Amino acid sequence: MEHYNMPGSDPFRSLYQEELREGRKEKSLSSEEKTGYFYFRGMQLSRVGFGGYRIGLQDPEHREALEFSLRSGVNLIDVSSNYGDGEAESLVGQVLRKSFAKRITSRKEIFLVTKVGYIQGKNLQLVESRNQDKTPFPEITYYQSGCYHCISPEFLEDQLERSRRRLGLSVIDAFLLHNPEYFLMHSEKKGIPRAEARAEYYRRIREAFIFLEKVKKEGKIQYYGISSNTFPVPEEEYTHSSLSKILQIAEEVGGKEHGFAVVQFPGNWYEDGFIRNQNSNGKNLLDLCELHDLLPLTNRPLNSFRAGEGMVRLSYSSLNAQEVENSSKLLQILELESSLTEELEPNPKWSTLSSLWNEYGEKIRTEDQFQVLLEKSWIPILRQTVSELSAEQGKEAAEEYIRVLNTALPYLEERIRIRSSEKLASLYKDLITRFHSTGYEPTSLSSLMVMDLASLLKNGTVLLGMRKRKYVRDILPIWKQPLPTIHPNHWGEHGV
Repeated sequence: MEHYNMPGSDPFRSLYQEELREGRKEKSLSSEEKTGYFYFRGMQLSRVGFGGYRIGLQDPEHREALEFSLRSGVNLIDVSSNYGDGEAESLVGQVLRKSFAKRITSRKEIFLVTKVGYIQGKNLQLVESRNQDKTPFPEITYYQSGCYHCISPEFLEDQLERSRRRLGLSVIDAFLLHNPEYFLMHSEKKGIPRAEARAEYYRRIREAFIFLEKVKKEGKIQYYGISSNTFPVPEEEYTHSSLSKILQIAEEVGGKEHGFAVVQFPGNWYEDGFIRNQNSNGKNLLDLCELHDLLPLTNRPLNSFRAGEGMVRLSYSSLNAQEVENSSKLLQILELESSLTEELEPNPKWSTLSSLWNEYGEKIRTEDQFQVLLEKSWIPILRQTVSELSAEQGKEAAEEYIRVLNTALPYLEERIRIRSSEKLASLYKDLITRFHSTGYEPTSLSSLMVMDLASLLKNGTVLLGMRKRKYVRDILPIWKQPLPTIHPNHWGEHGV
């Protein structure tokens, strides 16, 4: 075990593990083909990976979901230095330490991916402190207030050590530059000629790769790579990241045995550029990954951006009798709420849940939007309503109203899920007919999407946000059922 001490004031201090566990993901002794897994450079990896976006230390369900995913067979975990302002890495580190101690899994079985580049939250404090001390990180992209970006070797060195300590691991299996195209996005806003911006972009990537080859030789990382939203976009677009060019840089820096091995990008039904756009002499992203023995990781398999619609959540399951009954119960609960508040004096400071729902409910597209709206707007308003009830009708009336609210909110969330799902029923049925007419039929659009993407990737991993146990349960069939055969020409809307 490696111990360490952090000098000076450090905003991340409370997130560090006490020691660094030695070891890394190892090659498998057996090459047996197991359902739900594939082999990458001799290592057995799960076809679905735990995506750590939006996990943190405060919600016990996040911890339980990660533990459940490890017990279920997931052995690839993807996080980033900026997820949860460092808490995602810290949570993963705590769960892995417990899992290793209980021998649920071992270090040699887990492939840990983390990413670096964003300067937000506590990292902003570090940058501001260094600026005051006249020791700034070089080449920061000041993209917008509260969100900077940097891939300079000095910044990468700082962030690598912090990631290792939050994770409690001496070796990170794959250390990725996280959306380096922020430099191109910023350059485009400033009106810099594309050729000039791209030349500087790839120079910065080259300098980053020189550093990453160094720490690979030192044994701090096993591989490195890039996560970019602009790998799949057409190469004529200003912000396109060229995988061919990046591979050329990696070979120039590290030789034939360079450590560039992992490519992460968005991929889903509506964003199909990863197979549609042939950006490199007639080859798409998956072609290049197969040709150069790279590990493809797709993110956002369910949060799809569709032209004209914005974000579409690819989640649907057919209604059952219980859900229909729940809709009826919701109406009864909202009627009860109205009866409890009908004698209150009108006041713009308070409102009923029924009124808020009638005014805004139809505009809410997803459960996540609903949770944000609740936290930032509705709950403060409803607290005022509770106060009014307590003042005018007494404590018991206020407590009864709280019970009604707590009963109604889950039904509203369910109503949103059903409503958004209904729009995707035809897509679900179409894909079942196309790809699952014989054999296993996934019971939800989300599990269908993950399974079908895994089939397209062949030797790659679909990263799925699994911060709840129900999200883990949804993809469990991938370890029991054979993948469908899907030709790339039959996938997607061919639009991105």
